[in-house]
Amino acid sequence: MLNHNFKKGLTMLPLVLVVGTVMIEFGIALSFVIYMANLSSYGNRLSNEAFLAARSGVNDAILRIIRDKNFSSTGYSLTIGRGTATIVVESGQPSTNQDRITSTGTVLIRQKKLQAIVGIDPNNSSVEIISMQEI
Repeated sequence: MLNHNFKKGLTMLPLVLVVGTVMIEFGIALSFVIYMANLSSYGNRLSNEAFLAARSGVNDAILRIIRDKNFSSTGYSLTIGRGTATIVVESGQPSTNQDRITSTGTVLIRQKKLQAIVGIDPNNSSVEIISMQEI
């Protein structure tokens, strides 16, 4: 009788090992899928933060143009949270009264670049955004 239970246990051992291995592999696969989903979500969040840093750079350049209608810059940096915006302001032709602002927002490894064309009205010194696009 003891011998019969021993044989039964020996036949059950491989089954338990196979089921255990499958469960462990399933757990590892599920962990990998969750990790990749979080990584993708984190990348999107960084990308959005980089876009907002670039947008803040454009806004800062517009404020500087409002204060000084002849403002131009070959490049300056602005720190926003954990991001950085690098802004270049190019003065346009005097006949067009338009400036081009290029702002590159960087957060860790993500970058977004915005370009805005602003018009300056020489009569009342107002500044308006003519166009803004991501490049």
